[in-house]
Amino acid sequence: MPTNEHRTRAVESLESLGLREYEARCFVALVQLSEGTAKEVSKVASVPRSRVYDSLEKLQNRGLVDIRESNPRKYRGVSVDTAIQTLENEFTNHLETAGENLTELQVSPHNGDNEFWTVSGRENVTERGNELVDRAEREVVVVLPEDDHVVDISLAWIQRALDAGVTTLVDAPTPAVRHRVESEVPGAQVFVSTREDGTTLGRTLLVDDHAVLLSVIDEPLPTVQEETAVVSDGGVGTRIASLVEDVSKVRRNELVAESTTAVDAADDD
Repeated sequence: MPTNEHRTRAVESLESLGLREYEARCFVALVQLSEGTAKEVSKVASVPRSRVYDSLEKLQNRGLVDIRESNPRKYRGVSVDTAIQTLENEFTNHLETAGENLTELQVSPHNGDNEFWTVSGRENVTERGNELVDRAEREVVVVLPEDDHVVDISLAWIQRALDAGVTTLVDAPTPAVRHRVESEVPGAQVFVSTREDGTTLGRTLLVDDHAVLLSVIDEPLPTVQEETAVVSDGGVGTRIASLVEDVSKVRRNELVAESTTAVDAADDD
């Protein structure tokens, strides 16, 4: 059953895709009506009649509304699938245009520096990690916390590194997390490290010997988590990453030793 929440969220989403509020309301009203006059659209959309005509005309220009020249004139929204495809095409065109022009304006690509930069928001932290992993040439190290949800969103980093063909090491806090990573993203070299307090504040990403991302997860409310990370690609990041270089080599050797031991045991059986 349609609810006010469905209507509100649909309008908000359409606004995020570039429609103005009244345009979004009118289109949602036509989805509910199938077709209707300006008066009917005005009533369902809660949009003043004086603004309905202009909004419907703009929707027609965007290919979202058809008009039948009757008396009174009637309006019909295109199918939801067609509307989504039309808006997606518009959005893609805007992104391509923005990318092309921003590239022309950019003085130079971001280079490594000696500073940490702060990134806020879990999706933004994840995306910044994706950027670092995409630049990996040799090795990616992911240090995971015990938090199930953080492990969920970190698996994409691990899979991304594996798909790129670089050595992928995963530091798990417990055998359970190790087993999960090995099951869901086979191919990563996973080990369990002892943490002094048994937990970690967030997740860590180390790429080659130059880039580092360190995140902290805060819980302002019992059911709400917020993530903030500091990122350095070169300079400070190089110094921090180099500190774990020898450690990662030792861990690789330990993994090889474990594998050899398991094979020998199997041969003895």
